[in-house]
Amino acid sequence: MQSTNTMRPKRRGWNEANHLIETPLKDERGASVKGNNKKGEYKGIIPLFFATDDNYLPFLAITLQSLLENSSHDYDYHVYVLHSGVREEYEEKILHFSKEGFTVKFVDVTQPLKDISAHLHMRDYYTCTTYFRVFIAGMFPQYDKAIYLDCDTVILGDISALYNYDLGTNLIAGAPCEGVNSFEVYREYVRTVDGLNPDYFFNAGVLLMNLKAFREEGFYEQFADLLKKYKFTLIQDEDYLNVLCQDRVLRLPRTWNKTPVGKDLLPREDLRIVHYLMTWKPWRYDDVPYGEYFWEYAKQTEFYDYLKNIFDTSTKEVEEKDKQQEADLQAMARSEIARQDGYFKRYGKLYGI
Repeated sequence: MQSTNTMRPKRRGWNEANHLIETPLKDERGASVKGNNKKGEYKGIIPLFFATDDNYLPFLAITLQSLLENSSHDYDYHVYVLHSGVREEYEEKILHFSKEGFTVKFVDVTQPLKDISAHLHMRDYYTCTTYFRVFIAGMFPQYDKAIYLDCDTVILGDISALYNYDLGTNLIAGAPCEGVNSFEVYREYVRTVDGLNPDYFFNAGVLLMNLKAFREEGFYEQFADLLKKYKFTLIQDEDYLNVLCQDRVLRLPRTWNKTPVGKDLLPREDLRIVHYLMTWKPWRYDDVPYGEYFWEYAKQTEFYDYLKNIFDTSTKEVEEKDKQQEADLQAMARSEIARQDGYFKRYGKLYGI
């Protein structure tokens, strides 16, 4: 969406990426546009999970609209929205997406969240919803594999192709985190604090999860144990997942989690999922790469007027707040790097092969 208002805040031009991510666009088998279910075969079930609160439910509508439009009809989709309390009117609008072959259910995870909330270190940038994905394996034993997606995503490819990746003995499949890998300060944080190779640090907003292995190998217990040992304060749940799953990660092409942060701009035919992470939000700025896809699907939802109002009322003060937020994140990263009792300096390699 473009505005003729020259006083509108702009996202490009500040805190731009200083690294070009060089990872495969496609896997060895080709474009991965379609799933491999042959015509006439049994319609398998694909479970998809989201975690949200009231603030992000309107954006979930855009994700679901794009998911419905671009995914194969050869599967039944079971969509679960994990939450700890949402507005009834918003819930009703999201439930309108339910149809034959595409069911949407809301699942309250208040109790499991209470069990660990005392150990969580939260910041303004994150909410407790970011930890909900940790509970999926235990709460849904009927599934051996599932997809987790953040709500600030637009699905432009066939999600069944993502589901059909063979995880083998890997715990998880994820794409390189452009938000981390595009900035040297965050790369150094991953090397120093997490003790990991930043090139293989995955973003937790788009995941294919081996739920069977999570249960069999006691992943939740490992998470709870690590949570007691050390509180990651910068990337939080993403730190925990990368540390716990290290050496057991299927690395996805970055087209499955392409962000506006990266320097390279891809054509639509190469994109599978666009993820508007960090402060790259098309509902605040009109110069965000790939923002046109967000508005394309927003116009088809009941939340369009609400989102258009956010866009129209975005101000320079919003831009300044976002700038400060990103400056604070980088300052925190430098502070964590300097700590002598950081996770890896203190414990070394506790997980992985």
